[in-house]
Amino acid sequence: MTKSSLFNLETLKDKKGLLAGDLLAVDPELYSKFMLFIDRTVKRDKITKNMVFLTGLSAYTKEPINLFLRGESSIGKTYNVREVLKLFPREDVWFLGGLSPTALVHEKGELVDRFGQPILPSEKPDKNASEMEKEAWRERLRDSRYIVDLQGKILVFLEAPHIQTYYMLRPILSHDVWEISYKFTDRSGKGQLKTMHVVIRGWPATIFCSTKEHYIHDLATRGFTITPETTKQKFQDANILTGEKSAFPWKFRKNFDFLLLQGYIGFLKNKLQEIDVVIPYAPSLGEKFPSKFPRCMRDFKNILSLIKVHALFHFAQRPILTREIEGKQEIYILAVRRDYEFAMKLWAEIRETTETFAPGHIIKFFRQVVKETAREKSEFRVEDLVEKWNSKFEDERSSHAIRKWVEFLCNIGYMDKKPDPNDKRRNVLTIIKTNEKNGNYEILDFSVFFTLNSLKEWFRKANEILEEKPFLLKETLLSESEASSETIWEKYYSKNSISSNILLSQNNESTAQRTPEKTEKQKIKQFPFFQEIKQIVKLDKPHYGTCAKCNVVTMLYWQLQTFKGQFGDLCEECGRNLIKQKQKICD
Repeated sequence: MTKSSLFNLETLKDKKGLLAGDLLAVDPELYSKFMLFIDRTVKRDKITKNMVFLTGLSAYTKEPINLFLRGESSIGKTYNVREVLKLFPREDVWFLGGLSPTALVHEKGELVDRFGQPILPSEKPDKNASEMEKEAWRERLRDSRYIVDLQGKILVFLEAPHIQTYYMLRPILSHDVWEISYKFTDRSGKGQLKTMHVVIRGWPATIFCSTKEHYIHDLATRGFTITPETTKQKFQDANILTGEKSAFPWKFRKNFDFLLLQGYIGFLKNKLQEIDVVIPYAPSLGEKFPSKFPRCMRDFKNILSLIKVHALFHFAQRPILTREIEGKQEIYILAVRRDYEFAMKLWAEIRETTETFAPGHIIKFFRQVVKETAREKSEFRVEDLVEKWNSKFEDERSSHAIRKWVEFLCNIGYMDKKPDPNDKRRNVLTIIKTNEKNGNYEILDFSVFFTLNSLKEWFRKANEILEEKPFLLKETLLSESEASSETIWEKYYSKNSISSNILLSQNNESTAQRTPEKTEKQKIKQFPFFQEIKQIVKLDKPHYGTCAKCNVVTMLYWQLQTFKGQFGDLCEECGRNLIKQKQKICD
């Protein structure tokens, strides 16, 4: 019998996985194991992997996500997307180049009659058919139209779409309308011009791997913007991976784990047609969410979409709201505290690139070069920035490249420039210190805006709105009996909540793949002084969680142990750096 290296299927059967519809649905480490599998072929790039994966999942929800990957060439934008989306049904993922509108229609459209029935080329009458049959065929074509159905699709634009295609799709991609109709001319097989009637319907999830065209920027306020990692460590890990693929090609073949994971995505696609999700704390979060800029309204909506996607992915491990209507069960999955924490951790990482549409290397330039230069002198010039960059980084840049970056930062309000009074051919640069978009982002503590009384009040209002058929709360989709608000709160919304999730803080690290003898009380609460560290060891089974040193959500490969018997799991970079420090002391 084929065994999985990720899942204990017998244990999942005992957890009533079959009743959920798929064994994997009840695995408390499900999301972490998806990320662990993806990590086989995509090194580091934790934020990019998460966002591409969640964007793909959002295609099966009512609010699909738009994702924009920005950055210089050869940093892995397309590679990340291709590798992550291999887990999704092939028919749902459309990799598109610079298609014209007619090419899109011919490639992806389906010709239907006025009743919505497909018109097949094989149905065309042959030359021996009667005149009545031929006329009926012509009449059917006269009222026909092409349907391009985008619902449940993931559109990946490898290149910026043809400008006419973009403007044709824009109302759909911006979620302004569900269905839109167009008419344009095309040439028939005989070269004659004919009018084509096209109906585009449904909201797809979209991923733009190229954002160079200026017209794409207009859509960016309706999605998230990210940049793949550009560290030396990532480049080295990527080269090692490429070498492993050449040395051990069979190691990367589709295996049983791949089939299990891909099967769960297919199952989830169908399951999400039956259920919806609600966020009990959304109104309270809306009151606290920063609302100083116009685009914050769209950002808040997009964050709620992230919360919903994450909750729906764990549908069998979330509480539900249910009632019976005309003999049918109406079911809503409740987003919980961990869904909020997960989404906000991601948002903290991508907020600045999303709000500014700035690629990561320009944000890096601003933080590590411009701000440092501004601390040394209140006014400076491009030459100062070129010198600073080239002295700090190995990838040296010309004044032409730095000048472009400065222009971008001026356009988004991070910097200002004015003519040099001593030389009008040059500009004097300053940093805009009052800019509120840059800097660290503090995640609001869940307990501040949502309490047990808040949950009870939400439940009361829900039943007040639909008083003729009140809702019931249940612990999970598999629960038979009703649960109290107190029970739901303690399990899913309190600080001690234990709902399964990708683990986001030091108090919520993975238990499924940790060294068995370590207990919750033994975890470090505050990172120890260096002299308190006894040893750093490699984890037998890496897992997804928060690094005890840098507090970044990523894959954890190392574990530090203190002389007091405490432990903390570390990411690859922090683990290696600490080992180097210990070696230097020993030497």
